[in-house]
Amino acid sequence: MSTERTAILVGTDGSTPSDRAIGWAAGEAARLGKELHILHVLETPTKTAPGNTGGDRASLVDAWNPVLRAGRDTALLRHPRLKVETMLVHDRTVAGGLRHYAGEAAEVVVGHRGRGGFASLLLGSTGLHLAGRFPGPVIIVRGHSDTPLGEVVVGLDLAEDPAPALDHAFAAAAGRGSRLRVLHAWRPAAHAVDVDAQLAAGGRYERLAAALAPWRGRHPDLKVVEDVVVGHPVQMLALASAEADLLVVGSRGRSFPLGSVGHGVIHHAHCPVAVVRPRGD
Repeated sequence: MSTERTAILVGTDGSTPSDRAIGWAAGEAARLGKELHILHVLETPTKTAPGNTGGDRASLVDAWNPVLRAGRDTALLRHPRLKVETMLVHDRTVAGGLRHYAGEAAEVVVGHRGRGGFASLLLGSTGLHLAGRFPGPVIIVRGHSDTPLGEVVVGLDLAEDPAPALDHAFAAAAGRGSRLRVLHAWRPAAHAVDVDAQLAAGGRYERLAAALAPWRGRHPDLKVVEDVVVGHPVQMLALASAEADLLVVGSRGRSFPLGSVGHGVIHHAHCPVAVVRPRGD
């Protein structure tokens, strides 16, 4: 498989959230100089070769082609020079169909929920599934404002490998010409006194600065703010996301594909969330 990832892949089901995801993905593709691939997955109870649209499925194909055409129109209305490809495929699950075509995608983008509310959270459940398992950035598009705010936030857990999340966050902030806020949230032990908590916070600032040093060296012109706060990580990141264009978090790894923090911010963030899993996993 080629290591050059030439496209942004976005899933659609014709819902308003997936339309917003297409618009966001189109902007990302234009900014990165990549193609936009818009995909809709028809779920089938039995395994079907991806892309097989023959037989009694012809009527379903006819029904969904207008959704793909509308998605393409949405993308080109915002970015007329963008190269857009639409795909209609069959798979047992939406996540499975997306994964089949995501191998060479730079990013996979989905809306925060699908058609029909709770009963059919196709893209909602798909986003949760992909965010913990897809090797690369998965962006769940949340929020209602398209006005740039000039900040990217990345949540950092000092106990985990920061490289995947920091690679994505620094590149995203640099590409947007935005400030990068690196946020580490922690909660002191219940029995800790104020002096102990202050010393612990100071040590965390030092560890955070050490972790960021290599990326600061690669992006000397990028404004970076280091923020160590006391509180639950999900609550603190959700608050920070209200003033951000993108929130970036890492993924737990093999044993815990999507940790509680990633799961929480997907549900509570006020802006798009990028969950970044190492490509090698």
